[in-house]
Amino acid sequence: MENRVLGKKIGMLRKSKKLTSEKLADLCGVYPGHIRQIESGVRLPSLKLLINICNVLQVSPEYLLSQELIKIEQNEYADDMYGSVLKKINKLTPDELSMLDSFLETYLGKVESIKNLN
Repeated sequence: MENRVLGKKIGMLRKSKKLTSEKLADLCGVYPGHIRQIESGVRLPSLKLLINICNVLQVSPEYLLSQELIKIEQNEYADDMYGSVLKKINKLTPDELSMLDSFLETYLGKVESIKNLN
């Protein structure tokens, strides 16, 4: 696993828990700069620190380390889906394409509204 991938995951989880890097560092017993270096991919956490981070963020080390594999699988699935959708779009007439564009604008607006409610 690349340092920056692990660091990015830690940063995303930290932010989702509404924690600052300073607070995470305090809860883990390290300096804030240490957490920032991990999140930026400059360094890897020790095993002890990784476990502390997992405990604070309420995730298992396995979850944190295995996400890269899941992401690769999701990207492969997404690539397959994009290809399938693009084949269908290429068969549309200009009028059908315009209707699809309008539908997508409406749909994405509703999805955004739902996200904002959460």
